[in-house]
Formats: sequence, structure tokens, C-alpha cells
Amino acid sequence: MRRNDSAINHQAQPPLLTARSLWVSVACGIGANLVWGLAFLLPVIVAPTDSVTLAIGRYLCFGAVSLGILIGRRGRMLTGVGAREWRQAGLFSLTGHFGYYLLLVLGILLAGPTIATVIIGVLPVSVALTGSWIRREFAVSRLVLPLALIAVGLAVVYAIELDWGSGSGRSDIQVIAGVGATVLALALWTSYAVMNARFLRDHPSVSSTSWSTLMGVCALGWGLAALPLAAVAGGMRPADPGPVLVSSVVLGVVVSWFGTVLWNRASAILPVSIAGQMVVLQVMAGLAYVFVWEARLPPLIELLGMALLIAGVLVALQRTRT
Repeated sequence: MRRNDSAINHQAQPPLLTARSLWVSVACGIGANLVWGLAFLLPVIVAPTDSVTLAIGRYLCFGAVSLGILIGRRGRMLTGVGAREWRQAGLFSLTGHFGYYLLLVLGILLAGPTIATVIIGVLPVSVALTGSWIRREFAVSRLVLPLALIAVGLAVVYAIELDWGSGSGRSDIQVIAGVGATVLALALWTSYAVMNARFLRDHPSVSSTSWSTLMGVCALGWGLAALPLAAVAGGMRPADPGPVLVSSVVLGVVVSWFGTVLWNRASAILPVSIAGQMVVLQVMAGLAYVFVWEARLPPLIELLGMALLIAGVLVALQRTRT
């Protein structure tokens, strides 16, 4: 039997939003994704540095900044935080931060930045569908058109980028391994986005800044634990440590800490299905940054695909605001 929108909304209607809180949250979500786009560019800049080195450097910086903030606040951020919250922060820092980025950078280095970027571009669809399925925030029928626009746009960009990357010189085994690593990264971040949003809604007393800081402290632990892995891989001896150090600081402080603060602010207010679709901006920002770095312009058909991605997000926001 078909259930109408009103019945579904009555069961799982997200909190009533004012226009101001909605658009502040949207702005935070956009800002987070624009910042996160740098995560696709920096591995290209510091190549051929291995993925372990860059991931560890990023999260050691993220963790050091977070620990400094926690100490500077004299533990006031820990009010209401117990063992359960620390365990959750540890899990999220692994799935949504350290583990995700390690796999993503591996995918970028093996399959190429454009192929990895457009695979991660499936995030808006995977997060939106997963969030809507778990929380029943809206009737699925409301999401059909925006998700279709996003899917078609991603398919166009993906097809063009695969064609562009056909002469990269990478072996089939490298590309397959890179695609596999990126798909695993996609699965990790999808689960993180949905579960993190649910945690923030269930714990309104935990601010976005505090939660980002706690995850950063846990990420420091993961980074330290992974140091032997980097030593075994020989990744702690990059040819030129300067760019790696600068990239690690930018990734740790700007992309990880600040980007997570913005994302947590958006996730605490916006429905998961909508926040997830905004991740498409991360893909577009990542591609744009790579285009600028490599001094190349995308063809007109790829610009059309990007326009479809933007249209999908805008339609989603309009259809699920009420």
C-alpha cells in the first residue's frame, strides 16, 4: 500500500527550521565542501609521495590542533562527554577521516585524480538514499528528480574524465586497485555522514566545534598508531619534505578541523538526505582545483554535466524544505 507524504512526514519530520537557520546551515555545508575539495588537489601537488605519508601527516596536524584547543579550553569541551562519546568519536575519526582519506589518496595515486574524484562524486546519491532510507525524512518520490539530475551529471563527467585519462600510462591493475580503494572510501564516508548526523541530532548539547575537536584528538591516536606502517612502506622519507609538510598542515588545520566544524554545523540542522546531496560541491571543487593546477579547461559537455549536478542540489533543497 502506498503511503502519502503527510504520513511519512508525521513519522519522521525533521525539526522545524527558520529560514535563517536553514540558509546558515546551507552556507556552512557549501563552505565545508569547498574546503574539502582541496583534499583532491594536494595529493596531485605532492605526488609521488605515498598515500600513507600524506594521510598520517594530515591527521597528526589535525590531532595536534585539536589537542591544543582541548587543552586551551581546559577540558570544558568534555562536559557531558563520557566513554561512549569517546568511542563514537574514535570510530568516526577512523571511518570519516583517517581511513577514508588514506583510501582516497591511494585511489588518486593509482587511478588518477579525475577518476577517483568522480567515483567519490557518487557520495551525494549514496548519502541521500542511505539517509532517507534510515530516517524516512521524506517520501522517496521527492528525491527522484534531483537524484536523477545528479546521477546523469555524474555519468557525463565520469565518461568524459575516463576518456581524458585513457592516456595516463597507468596499468590496468593500478587503475582497478585505485578504483577499488576509492569505492571503499566511498562506503566509509557514506556510513560516517549518516551516523554522524544522527549522533549530532541525538546529542544537541555537543557543539559542532567540540565534536570536531574530539574527533581530531582521536585522529591523532590513529595517526600515531600508523607511524610504523609508514616506516615499513618507506613513506616517511619523501623526496622533498617541504611540500608534504605544508600540505599536511593545510589538510589538517583547514580541511580537517575547520571543514569538519562547518560540516557538523550543517549536519546538525539539515536533513541527511539534503546535506548528503551537497557533497556534490566537493566533487566539483576538487575537479575545478585540479583543472586550474593542470592548466586545462573541461570540454563543453563536461560543463553541462556539472550544471546538472548543481541543478540537482538546488531542486533537492527546494523540494525538501517543507
